[in-house]
Amino acid sequence: MTAGQGAGDGPRSGYAARTMPNITTVARREFMSRARTRTFRITTILLVIAGVGLALAPILFQWLEGESRGDRVEVFLGDINPPPNVDVVTALSQILNANAGSPIPLPGQGGDSAPKFDVSSTDDLDAARRHVVDGSSIAVLALGRSPGAGDLKYDLYSKDSALSRKVQLIRQAAISITIQDRLTRAGVSPIDQARLFTPPEFSLLPADPNAKPGLNPAEDPTAFLVGFGLSIAIFMAIILYGQWIAYSVAEEKNSRVMEIVLAAATPFQLLAGKVVGVGALAILQYVIVAIPMILAIVFQGQISSLILGGAGALGGGGAEGGGAASAGIQFTTIVAFGVLFVLGFATYACLYAGAASLVSRQEEINQIVAPLTFVSVAGYLVATYAGTGLIPIDSPVVIVLSFVPLFSPYLMLTRLSLGTAGPVDFAIAVLLLLIAIPAVLWLAARLYRSGVLMYGQSPSARTLWRALRAD
Repeated sequence: MTAGQGAGDGPRSGYAARTMPNITTVARREFMSRARTRTFRITTILLVIAGVGLALAPILFQWLEGESRGDRVEVFLGDINPPPNVDVVTALSQILNANAGSPIPLPGQGGDSAPKFDVSSTDDLDAARRHVVDGSSIAVLALGRSPGAGDLKYDLYSKDSALSRKVQLIRQAAISITIQDRLTRAGVSPIDQARLFTPPEFSLLPADPNAKPGLNPAEDPTAFLVGFGLSIAIFMAIILYGQWIAYSVAEEKNSRVMEIVLAAATPFQLLAGKVVGVGALAILQYVIVAIPMILAIVFQGQISSLILGGAGALGGGGAEGGGAASAGIQFTTIVAFGVLFVLGFATYACLYAGAASLVSRQEEINQIVAPLTFVSVAGYLVATYAGTGLIPIDSPVVIVLSFVPLFSPYLMLTRLSLGTAGPVDFAIAVLLLLIAIPAVLWLAARLYRSGVLMYGQSPSARTLWRALRAD
């Protein structure tokens, strides 16, 4: 004690004065040691690629669809008698491309983009089948007449299975052509046939007039992809960085470095330093990922024009102007992800550090953190199943779990991305996380204080109970 210290300025005052410097020192050491690893560099590169892919998902969907355009289908009429009352090649091209969502080129006119199916006639069935085998065509449709009623019959030669979407489209087109042939043979004019096949107006409306419509993952795969991808990012961060903290605690404890460090810092300072250091590294990594994602969103229109051409440019409004791509990841989603990521990581990181302090060897880490991993996996799976529609996104179980702190980082993000949760729901989930973090920190600090000096005891419920009860 120095001359300037009073009687009340004892070790407690010294520890208080050194709390922030000690936490900062431990955090700096954790940050630098992990930032230099090869794992950190590789995961950062992969996350940047995945993040940009999420931001450009609508454009990528359109580009992939464009790459599949031009699938060749050959039609073999042979000596069919009587000949069809329909121009089979033209009708098949129009029906296939209409069902596939691509433009239907009119005779003598070009389109902004090529149709997805290129239908042509052939006089050599054997040669056309060889084209299917070598991949230059996807199918050959051979026509004939069935005995009796004289209806058209079809033989489809393809390498695809009966459940293939392309086979199903060709089957539906064949049914439509057969009906047209029947109506023409019955004397119904083409104009009257067009009226018969005009689809009615059909809208899907919620039964509850006050219900939020939300988004259907089957109709909007981009919304699902955004929620699914960001849930994976939070899950990976919690598992990866949580285990970094756990292994760091076990490594120091196993090498007896912990006993030396405890002479200069309290267990709470060590716990806080490790969580802050690894958490800062995680935030840095996700900032590195977020910057190209934001740039991809800002320049999404230019990127769309570059990849898809003029017809795929964004911001034109309407379905034909590529407006579908505007449904990609939004800035509000990135902000919500950042908040849930930080709070979710803080919750799990404290528990990982506290649990790891109870083991003496690194081989026992997986055993002691298994319950935390199971909880995290459960939250991730429920969010995935809710996002895909296997579990109703508006079911009471999903709604309740989206407010439970250990599950809300996954489920609230999925609900937000699909439009079934609003700002109030998000604010409540964040508030509950902020309330839970001090409680989790108190529990983890109590485990850490007792566990860092426990050696030679296998991790068990009894060990956990003794650590909690220790003074």
